[in-house]
Formats: sequence, structure tokens, C-alpha cells
Amino acid sequence: MLLKGKPGAMEVIAMDKGCYVGHNILARHYDHIIASETLYPMGYSSDWHYHQNPHFSHILYGGSQEINENNTKIQQPGEGFYYYPGIAHQNIQYRVQTRIFNVELGSGFFEKYQLNIPPETLMFSENLQLNASGLVKILREHWLQDDQSTLSINQLTVELITHAADNISFFPGWAKKIRPLLYDTWNQPVSLQEISKLLDIHPVTLSKYFSKYFGCTLGEYRRRIKIERALPLIRQGKYTLTEIAYLCEFCDQAHFTKTFHRITGFSPKQYKAL
Repeated sequence: MLLKGKPGAMEVIAMDKGCYVGHNILARHYDHIIASETLYPMGYSSDWHYHQNPHFSHILYGGSQEINENNTKIQQPGEGFYYYPGIAHQNIQYRVQTRIFNVELGSGFFEKYQLNIPPETLMFSENLQLNASGLVKILREHWLQDDQSTLSINQLTVELITHAADNISFFPGWAKKIRPLLYDTWNQPVSLQEISKLLDIHPVTLSKYFSKYFGCTLGEYRRRIKIERALPLIRQGKYTLTEIAYLCEFCDQAHFTKTFHRITGFSPKQYKAL
């Protein structure tokens, strides 16, 4: 294991597969995937540690301050994160009732589906769509837990890896530029011609190849951005669903609810009640 980000001479703990610094309250194995929920006591600070397998996390309640060699980040409810194996980090000042959903991937998963581990750079990237690209749907299947859950979770995890965890180093120049552009203009009306002009490519090229690199249409990608923004607002509990619908630029609550359910598998009320 290549350990990165080791803080000087301090000891760094290696977490075994399926283990986290919190207390596991619900862990299930789906072939080479371990889905689990973990609880953390208020005020707790972990030792420096790293994980041996790559995993994704979704903050359901609470959160903490996470420190690694590149940055320090306050993790908020409703946010999704990726952890590359071997990257040392520390979490401090866990807030009250912190509960986190994790999806951990063993080496057999990548061998079985002939996929590469998402790159280390994804751990530090901005403007990711981990939640809207499948992480919350995996959470739903984990809760549903029926005879089809293993099949569904494997499929959803493959989609999460291939769509949300794109290795943009293989993208053409315009595809690398379009993601921040779409996030910067998420609440503004834009046309295909305007986007193409900003990227200096022909609209036909954009129309033909966007789905190849991002797994959906331009319009659907912008809807996912809105849902990604809505998730933390729902978990915060400060706004009504109608207010969140308008804050995220939906025309009304009905449209917001329909889009949210299609993308996440939950209705906004169901997700709020988790």
C-alpha cells in the first residue's frame, strides 16, 4: 500500500476493510461491495488514518472537520465524498448525531467488472455529482434490502464509477472545461449555441459527444446539479421543501419532487426522514 499524506513522524492507522473510526450500526456485503452506516460521538476526534479500499461516503447527519495534506474541509450533511486508498487524513470535532453512509469497494469488484479504481484526484475535485450519480440510490437499496438489492447495488455502483468518477485526463479539452462552466451557470438559462460558443466547439460536436463522456444529456446534467445542491438543504432542516424547490431553480415543488425521486430513488420527504 502506497501511503500518502503522512503527517510527519506521527503514527498513521491502517483501517481494515469495512472498518471506520466510527461505530458500525448496519453493515451488509453485496458481493465485493460493503455498504454500511456509522455513528460518531459528538466532539470525537480520530487519529490519523487511511483506508485500504476505496470508498464513497454520504453524510446523513452531523459531520466533522477533515484534515489531509492538501486541505481542510468542513463536511456537511447531504454531501458526498470519495476516499482513495492510502491517503492519510484525520477527522476532528464530530458534531452531534453524526451518521454516515459508506460504500466500500474491494479489489474483486474492479476485477469482476474490469474497471479502474477512481483516481486520487477525484478525492480533491470540486463540482462532483457523487450523490446524484448513484450514491443516494445505493443508500435506498441498502435500506430496502430485498432479493434484488445485490443485483441493483452492483449495477448502481458500476454506474457511479463510470459516470461520477470519470478520469477527465482522457477527456478532450472542451469536456474538461464544460463541467465548471455548467456549475457556474447552473441557475442561469443557457442555450446549446451559447455553451458551444463558450467552449469554442460546434453545437453538433457538443450534442453528439456530451453523453459519451458524461452519461446523460446536457439538460439532465444540469438537473443533477440542482438535486446535488438540494440534498444539503434538505438535511439542514432550515427550509421547507417548497423553499428548497425555488432555491434550486425548480418551477414548483411538484417538478422538484418528480425530478428528485427520479434521480435519487427517494421522494424529498423520504430522504428528509432518513
